[in-house]
Amino acid sequence: MTGQLNLSDAKHPFYSVRYIFTNCNGLPERISGGSGCEVSEIMGKIHHQTLRERVEEEIRAKIVNQELLPGMRIVEQDISEELGVSRGPIREALRQLEQEGMIEYTRNVGCSVRKNTLEDLYEIYMLRSTYEILAVRAFGGKFTEQELKQMDQILEQMGQLEDDYGSLDCCDYELHRIIIEKSGFERLIKAWSDLNYGNAIRFCTTEARRKDIVKRQYSVHKVIVDVCRTGDVEKICEALNQHYMSTVKRLMEEQNISDSRFRF
Repeated sequence: MTGQLNLSDAKHPFYSVRYIFTNCNGLPERISGGSGCEVSEIMGKIHHQTLRERVEEEIRAKIVNQELLPGMRIVEQDISEELGVSRGPIREALRQLEQEGMIEYTRNVGCSVRKNTLEDLYEIYMLRSTYEILAVRAFGGKFTEQELKQMDQILEQMGQLEDDYGSLDCCDYELHRIIIEKSGFERLIKAWSDLNYGNAIRFCTTEARRKDIVKRQYSVHKVIVDVCRTGDVEKICEALNQHYMSTVKRLMEEQNISDSRFRF
């Protein structure tokens, strides 16, 4: 990612919480995705962004794509020169990412990519699942045909991904967003959105593992979409809990960590 920061630059590899392009069907997609939509149509659907938010997503993309590895320093001047923006929005973006837990500030050293742990992922996923469960209970678990259709469309796009973990994160966010936003609780939605970087932690792994993660997402999300069709609150809540906790359990098994350290 070089040159001036440009929303129409097809090189941007990753669109996350606040930096999402949609195609003509309302699904997340890069401008270069070949959907047949005009750039002007896609640009019209970009979520409202400040310069700080766009810089924030650029830095987040570098972390997810492992251009910035855990422990590496983030130099404001380097970011400024690469993106062609002043250091003010960069400082604001770094403060936001620090608040989210993606980076950390050390006195006399500056900002660096935080070294997150399995415990961090467990906490994030426990909170996200709890927020989504609260949302489902709030609206009674009943989805409209349009909402289910949107889920199906996102699920279909997930099934077409092979190793594009940036687009996967975007699809994952959009599908779960349908659930959380149906609650209508602005504070709940904000709290949930701020935890989306949990997926970034999950993707900060080897290239082979990330490809495996992408491949299994269709099947694990199909379980959620299918249970949402039932309108059964308890079944939906159980499926959401299992969806998040199964990821933690899988990582525990891979790392030979005892489940006594966590509560499921």
